[in-house]
Amino acid sequence: MNSSSLEKFSDKNTPLEPEKLFIRLYTRLNLSLDNNTNLLLGTDLLRYEVKQNLFKHAISTVEVCFLDMLQKKQQVVSVAQSRLILADLIVRVGEVFLNSQYGIKIKLDASKLHRSSNTYLQTLYDDADILVALPFSSLLNNKSQIFRSIFTPVYEIASVALIESLFENLIIALTSGVIIIISTEFSLVPNIRQNLYKSNFLSIRNIEQFKNKLAWQNRLKQYVIRPKNLYNSEYSLFVIRTDGIYSRSIYANRMNELLELNSVALFVVNYIELQDFIVARSNGTLLLVGKGTQYFFTSVVGRAIGLIWKGVLEGLKK
Repeated sequence: MNSSSLEKFSDKNTPLEPEKLFIRLYTRLNLSLDNNTNLLLGTDLLRYEVKQNLFKHAISTVEVCFLDMLQKKQQVVSVAQSRLILADLIVRVGEVFLNSQYGIKIKLDASKLHRSSNTYLQTLYDDADILVALPFSSLLNNKSQIFRSIFTPVYEIASVALIESLFENLIIALTSGVIIIISTEFSLVPNIRQNLYKSNFLSIRNIEQFKNKLAWQNRLKQYVIRPKNLYNSEYSLFVIRTDGIYSRSIYANRMNELLELNSVALFVVNYIELQDFIVARSNGTLLLVGKGTQYFFTSVVGRAIGLIWKGVLEGLKK
């Protein structure tokens, strides 16, 4: 892994108050929310003002969830807890968002979503440690055990910039997940398309094409990209910058998640190991051949040329 290609964050030990963090996140809504990554996001379907509204509800829901933990004086969020929290956040954001758009309460089943076979949701739950446990625990304690286990020795403490980026990543993941659920569960409801989607996604055909591309991207991430990133100790972090949403690679040691990969994902890791082994052997063989060729030309051919030249000189003397 080339550490120079990874996103760098300051590690200044500046405590971050939760209120200030969420104010910072709300101000992000005044910036562009355009997708500047090379990946599709569920929110790419939405008109800009609708997307802005969804992000606002996502930030508000995450804030309420975190403040509830503060009130209960919870000091850390476990990985097991983070999976349940993530499923609950998706449901709550989805319900509040739909209620704001239509003025009626629409219930989403959290248990059904948690058992969902949707590859995007499965990947979200698999990454619950870095999506929920890490940012929440780091905001509670910027030297939390989970932070140190993932980022040491690159980062010793959770800086303001890094915590902020971790929460941005959670917000983007939540909003994309909510829209994937809505586009799946309410795909045939005309009002959804007319009220929420961009003009180029008003036809069912265009929506289905988008969903198929997104589904393929999510399968590729689940079975190929995620295992590769885990093996390389990398994580792709979504962040909000002045001119839109970007993806940044950061160092992340997640050995437990690597060991929990299924057989298909482990095949990818084994393939990478085999590839590295073959490349190393090939480089060794090429080096040996190169040295042998160099020896042949400098020793054997060089001596032969020397003898020929010596014979020529002796012939000239005669």
